[in-house]
Amino acid sequence: MSRPSLGFATRAVHAGAAPDPATGARAMPIYQTNGFVFEDLDHGADLFTLKRAGFAYARGSNPNTAALERRIADLEGGTAAIALASGQAAWFVTLLTLLASGDCYIGASRMFGGSIALMKRMEERLGIRVQWAAPEPDAIAAAITPESKAIIVESIVNPSGEIVDLPAIAAVAKAHRLPLIVDNTLASPALFRPIEHGADIVIHSASKFLAGHGQAIGGIIVDAGSFDWREDARFPLISEPWRDYDGLVLTEAFPDAAFTAAARLTGMREYGPGMAPIIAQMIATTTETLPLRMAKHCRNAEAVARCLAAHPRVESVSHPLVAGPEQAARAARLMPKGCGSIFTATLAGGEPAARRFLGALTLFSHLVNIGESRSLVAHPATTTHRTLPADVRERLDIHPGTIRFSVGIEDEADLIADLEQALAAL
Repeated sequence: MSRPSLGFATRAVHAGAAPDPATGARAMPIYQTNGFVFEDLDHGADLFTLKRAGFAYARGSNPNTAALERRIADLEGGTAAIALASGQAAWFVTLLTLLASGDCYIGASRMFGGSIALMKRMEERLGIRVQWAAPEPDAIAAAITPESKAIIVESIVNPSGEIVDLPAIAAVAKAHRLPLIVDNTLASPALFRPIEHGADIVIHSASKFLAGHGQAIGGIIVDAGSFDWREDARFPLISEPWRDYDGLVLTEAFPDAAFTAAARLTGMREYGPGMAPIIAQMIATTTETLPLRMAKHCRNAEAVARCLAAHPRVESVSHPLVAGPEQAARAARLMPKGCGSIFTATLAGGEPAARRFLGALTLFSHLVNIGESRSLVAHPATTTHRTLPADVRERLDIHPGTIRFSVGIEDEADLIADLEQALAAL
């Protein structure tokens, strides 16, 4: 399929998959197998040294994960992708493909608490140092040193919903010749495609909006094919020969997807966090409705945010369309189809108010996932961001009375009614 000739919704349904050639099944069968039979000795050897395309062992790839990888790469406008066991695994493999002990990189100081915790743990245990900077172009530019080797940010900040000025950050990355990694989980490619704005690598927690049903854990890494890795000594796994693969140089063998080739060899074959075939099929199936779901998520989230912002017991709401003119203008410029459904609201009265509010809700489910078709709420200070020091939580605008909202696709009136009765309990 040609990207210019087919719309996003069409590609969400068809990209990456085709009727099964063996049986004619229109939906892809689930290839629940560990191994794949080799034609002969040379065939097996060629698969293991990447001289021939195909499947050797399901940890590295299998038909279901390959189909999902093709679909998400297509939707994001990338050249290739790899599917992993979780979003955290996608972060971990991305960073370890680019960085080794003693290296450092720029990490956004405002992002998902689990990602911050992972970066801190990698610094403590592996010596991969993070140079923290606010996800703003001037702050990132000021943090860059000659040692910096990459930049990583979120397109929409979890949990605040803040929209990052990615084109401006990409300009900084290009000026310093640093690969720009963007976690696009909260936007999904239905609302925003970072590669079109200068990103070199895109990460997803596929457990969230790509899946949408709250029944599968997975992660995706997408290669933009835009960064010139050739002969770049900063990234030896990508640019230098692999002795254990007969001197294979990935930038020569895979000129448009050298990063994902390195990530697959390092992350999938050696570290092992591969995605199961049934999980890949579950996620691929629900990406077919992604543009429809995201439109409804965004409409409902705006209504919920405006309802909360108008209530006297709510101190602040971080949704871009009610947070202030700067975020509203950025949403109009970068995300005209909608700015997602994740944001926070801080209640007057601190944790006691949050406790009463959460206990009074009947339609919103109190749990820590996001991006499901059902509406969800969580208390970040005691769950997702609990391990962060109090001053860091304060900097992230996570207070004792802060609630994170993940607004689903139910009827808007029912969501508003549930909020109003829970707010009345305060």
